[in-house]
Amino acid sequence: MKKYQNKLNKLDKELNYLPLHEQVIAINNIITNLENGKILQKSPNSLGFLPDSLDIMIEKTARSEKAQEANNLLNNFRSFLSREYGIWSLPNLETAKLIKQEYGVKSSLEIMAGNAYWSKALSEVGIKAIASDSFAWAKSSTTGEAPIFETENLDAISAIKKHPEVDLIICSWAPNFGEISLIFIVSLIISQFYYLLVKNLEQQILLLFGKKQELRLIKRLIRVFKALISLMKRCLK
Repeated sequence: MKKYQNKLNKLDKELNYLPLHEQVIAINNIITNLENGKILQKSPNSLGFLPDSLDIMIEKTARSEKAQEANNLLNNFRSFLSREYGIWSLPNLETAKLIKQEYGVKSSLEIMAGNAYWSKALSEVGIKAIASDSFAWAKSSTTGEAPIFETENLDAISAIKKHPEVDLIICSWAPNFGEISLIFIVSLIISQFYYLLVKNLEQQILLLFGKKQELRLIKRLIRVFKALISLMKRCLK
């Protein structure tokens, strides 16, 4: 059992508070699945206690310091997952099925895939999934030693050019990693140019998992770029 998990389970026993216990059970289940290379059945509920709920836990347990420590651990679960497993979102079959049904996806390309958890999830619901990553990050991180899905050694731009046939491009990336965010934005712009102008296609889906402010920036850039491509097409007729 990981140090983080040991600490959280110890606090759970000491505080003996049902709403906390339910969240600890959920975390233990997530970790067990990840350790066994399995994809979650469904998306987990939100973790951690909002101020009012935290006050109630403190009142019920009469252990203010311990309650706040437990809540801090719950709120830092995402950070724990990134350090231990190299993932920044939690792929699950429920969401994968929804993606397939809502967008009619038959094939996908995951760029900057890391350990390719999302590709594994999409594959398990019947999508022809392709994962790609340059693995530059794996040189300095032990989380890159055990990908759970076959992954092509390609950077994002090369992968997009190699696989123009896919319905979906997906990426879940680490926030605030400097140059990596810029590379990702450039990759998306190039993919739009490649699909819309060179291949003359207009129905590819981009599915992004990341920080809200970065997503807003990317959406604005793509809107501008699509408008420019539309203008270029009219001029070329």
